Amino acid sequence: MAGTSSVCILGAGFSHIAGLPLASDLLTSQVYAASDAALRRHSAVWIDYKAWTSGQHQPTELYLTRLFSQRGTLNGARLWAWAVELLAAVLATPKRSDRVASSPRYQGRITSPVRDPVHDDFWRCILAGTEMKGVITTNYDMLAERGLRHRPMLRPQRPGVYYGGFPRPQLLKGQASPFTTAIDMRSIELTGSVPVFKLHGSLNWSLADSNVIMYQDMRPAFRRGGDAAIVPPAAKKSIPAWMKGVWDEAAHVLDEASLWIVVGYSLPPYDHDVRRLLAGTGAGKDVVLLDPASKSLYARWKDVLHDAQISPLQGLPEGLGEIEELLGQAGGVG
Repeated sequence: MAGTSSVCILGAGFSHIAGLPLASDLLTSQVYAASDAALRRHSAVWIDYKAWTSGQHQPTELYLTRLFSQRGTLNGARLWAWAVELLAAVLATPKRSDRVASSPRYQGRITSPVRDPVHDDFWRCILAGTEMKGVITTNYDMLAERGLRHRPMLRPQRPGVYYGGFPRPQLLKGQASPFTTAIDMRSIELTGSVPVFKLHGSLNWSLADSNVIMYQDMRPAFRRGGDAAIVPPAAKKSIPAWMKGVWDEAAHVLDEASLWIVVGYSLPPYDHDVRRLLAGTGAGKDVVLLDPASKSLYARWKDVLHDAQISPLQGLPEGLGEIEELLGQAGGVG
């Protein structure tokens, strides 16, 4: 199947493998507060969230939806903005091997590979077994681009990435090694061949007059109360104008690829825009679900992709052997 065109669709479960929290833990996970003021804002969200969850077990997404619906009031607008800031900070707080001596806001840079053997094995498998057309992700973090690298690499072999939906060349601001003075390290160009489409934005993006400014690290998650260019995970999202190119080009890549490899994305009912995107491009596709709950998710995916051939496999890392077997079968997945 080396000639099979594929696209990888990544959700929170993919990042969870490398130590990031699932959606259900976003408001209760360890977080780096960049200032005392940031800590006070985080605390206000924690208090409100604790009061809302008292005596009930409801998905975190429902709490965020509630805040989103109340953002028209002064207090509601504050809590919503502070909750978005908290989400960004939780996901940008360095985990495991990303922890180094410098400030947390400059860690986990795009020039640093992801040191996770499961991710390494996954990319090796997909790159060896298919012709990868792109990556579609609802995640804010930078694990996909760091795993595939910011430029072509030989050891291990990686194609490098660029951000799909934006003009090239793409220069990322912020020194590759913070606090150095070398001029040639103050910007990094993404020179890879695989587009990464971040449907909900990214923690290393910021907006200036509707223009996206890209950074090597996730500093936008921490500064000025959090100014990362992200679309929060609430019901009935509308795609902002600055993201239109991302969604349009993602639709083209999804339509072009014959095989969809889905890792850790449950196709939640509240993600209306993503569901429409996949439904509009999924006719006749081979779809592989790599998820611990893939069998229970089968019906949900089938409801959106009526005539797709869907193969529910185990999650990572257990499912690696299964997908390698599928990719090695003559004639393809279907």
